Amino acid sequence: MSVMTRTIAAALLAVLAPAARAQDYVPASPPISPADMINYCVYGGLIYSVGSQICIMKGSPPLYCDQPAGPAQPAGAPRPRASWTTSQPPATLNCTNDLVTGGPARPIR
Repeated sequence: MSVMTRTIAAALLAVLAPAARAQDYVPASPPISPADMINYCVYGGLIYSVGSQICIMKGSPPLYCDQPAGPAQPAGAPRPRASWTTSQPPATLNCTNDLVTGGPARPIR
């Protein structure tokens, strides 16, 4: 094929190819409503439920997602926010030999 034939073929393909159209994007609703987020802990952009435990560093105590009962609240009042604590419940993770389990997965180097 000559250069002229190739140029004409490329021009015809460019003219006859359909234009790419953007897809409709419908944002997904969050898995947990913002009002319910007080009942969850967040670490590394991930959501953990109350009772979850993660090791963030080898040899350190595990983090435990806890939501204290707090003082008696009137009906319909929100509970205290869930938060990470190092107070260990009865069956805790042993982070002595565990790899890091909190946050997004990272390759081991």
